[in-house]
Amino acid sequence: MEERIIDDEYGRGIRLKKTKEGYVDVTDELAEGGEEYEDAEEVAFEFPVLDTDEDDEDLVGLSPEEAARVRREKEEAIKKRREEYERTCKEGDELLASGSFHAAELKFERALQLDGDATEASVGYWRAKTADFTKPDILIGEYAEAGFESLEYDLGAEATAIICRKYKPAFEARVKELEDEEGPLAQEVESKQEARRTVLTERVKRATVGFVASLVPALALLVLTIVFGLKNFTTREDTFVLPTILLGSAFFVCFIAFILLANKFINALRIRSANERLSSTEGGARLLEIRSYKQLYQTLIENGAQTGDEEE
Repeated sequence: MEERIIDDEYGRGIRLKKTKEGYVDVTDELAEGGEEYEDAEEVAFEFPVLDTDEDDEDLVGLSPEEAARVRREKEEAIKKRREEYERTCKEGDELLASGSFHAAELKFERALQLDGDATEASVGYWRAKTADFTKPDILIGEYAEAGFESLEYDLGAEATAIICRKYKPAFEARVKELEDEEGPLAQEVESKQEARRTVLTERVKRATVGFVASLVPALALLVLTIVFGLKNFTTREDTFVLPTILLGSAFFVCFIAFILLANKFINALRIRSANERLSSTEGGARLLEIRSYKQLYQTLIENGAQTGDEEE
């Protein structure tokens, strides 16, 4: 007996036939001209055909009516979150306009939690945090070390572009202020560094002489002590005992001097190395900070110029 399963709203038939050779032939019930095998075991299955491409684990095992209800509930929840997001951003904008920056920051922080793709909230949050970018160093200080890529990733590419374009004049003004501070500070830091370098170079030279002067006799006495010590095993008399003791004592004294002078030599090298690092002094650390701030500001300004040209 041959059975044909028609395509309906629930599914379509798939026929599996086991042939004499032991293979399984799969035939679409709606296809024409399927190959027939004699003496074949025949089994028919029905597979549901979904009318949607949605891949949602919450819909697995649900009837069409239940699935539709779950979708409606999700759509309503998304709509409510979006409405709350827009309302929160509007309240944040009103607080920004009134100069209530801290309250606006809290509002936009709440909006960021409501929407993952929150360009408006991201821009508003940093407007509030920086007092509408009258204090842009707050933003720059957060990302000066991490760099522009990290800033763009956290704020979002669109929000970053808006900030760069809208507040480009504020960034340029801040760069000018930093350059005015950098010039005198760099001159002061570098002059002090050079003065210390001269003193420290002489100190390293003296420490090197003392280090070598203590190392050579210490090594010589150590070798002689070992040589005379070994000679004690070549004779039954105590001929080399006293020289070994004297040489060992002299080596011990030279070794103590060597340790002290070596420590002085190492400290001199360490201090000279620290002097070459700008971060080792307060003025040098500030100079490095200014330069890192300027670099990020320049990147934001260039980005703002590019986005402005694209809009035109």
